[in-house]
Amino acid sequence: MLSIIIVNYNSSDILKECYFSIPSALKTQPYEVLIIDSGSEKDEIDKLMDFEKGDAKIILNKENIGYAKAVNLGIKSSNGSHILISNPDVIYTAGSIEEMSDAITTLPKCGAVGPKTWWNKKMDFLLPKSELITPYSVFLQKLMKSSKRIYNGLLKRWIRSNLKFWLSIEPSKQEMLSGACIMTTRKVIEKVGAFDEIFPLYFEDTDWSLRVRKSGYYLYMIPQAEVIHYYNQSAKKDKIAAQQKFNSSMVKYLKKHFNKQIFLFNILQKTLREKRELLLQSYKDIGAINNPPSFEFYDSKRKILLLSPVESLIPSAGACVESNSFVFPKDLWSNLGDGRYFIKCFYADSLINCGSWSWLKI
Repeated sequence: MLSIIIVNYNSSDILKECYFSIPSALKTQPYEVLIIDSGSEKDEIDKLMDFEKGDAKIILNKENIGYAKAVNLGIKSSNGSHILISNPDVIYTAGSIEEMSDAITTLPKCGAVGPKTWWNKKMDFLLPKSELITPYSVFLQKLMKSSKRIYNGLLKRWIRSNLKFWLSIEPSKQEMLSGACIMTTRKVIEKVGAFDEIFPLYFEDTDWSLRVRKSGYYLYMIPQAEVIHYYNQSAKKDKIAAQQKFNSSMVKYLKKHFNKQIFLFNILQKTLREKRELLLQSYKDIGAINNPPSFEFYDSKRKILLLSPVESLIPSAGACVESNSFVFPKDLWSNLGDGRYFIKCFYADSLINCGSWSWLKI
């Protein structure tokens, strides 16, 4: 049996799409759905009761106990030999869960699998691979802001790596998997442990992925298992609080796994803080807008379009464009929070820049 664990926090409307996409994502495999609510408001809880009519098991918590603890509660309450951990803002395409289930039983030394993840229903933008954070990777992020040459080299390396990831047609080994959608087995959890509850939000998946790999297992992305992930819907409601939680969890994670390197890391950080941060990119500012923009190019050659809320574009979502124009998808636009966004276009063969734009969504 497969146990599907979905953590909910005031997300019943999005959860509805997730829940009703599950049957078509499976074939004949028996499954159970456990919805772990983490202190949602009363009207939200009333909506959750509708899912019980569809045979979902609802577990209510009076307060927000954190994502990691809610997932662990779901695991303890489940019965399946296979376990799928899912955010409520994930929509499953036909056969996607079945593909992951088949892969986890056939791939060598497989500890967990994840899907190929689109950012919108029209499947225009693919989300990048999840990358393991280390003191070295954090240092590189700081270093690239002090040198355009270093930055351009790192950006091109990042694009090539993710192009390989996006275009992969075979299961590929990964450093980590996103906690938005992970399938594993009860056997692996019994050996490695569940999510560490010192991470109430963010880095619980990073920490778990690292522990799985240290235990001798591999993590795989399954390209035939495609899902849509609306991504960070709760964070867009309060970006400041989300960033604070992210920073707090990152410090805990680095201390847990890289405590011996922290001293040197802090010295390097201090050195970089004394350097002036450079303006790494130049963008055409199209102003404050409340409707999806469109973009024109010089030709119809194949291009890669990167979209990100950060100026460095690391990380960003990627889209393939094979025309001389691109209209921003309406469904993705409606799911973006207010704030500044950046788009840069590159020719797919040479990675030469062919257009850069920025705007403030209001």
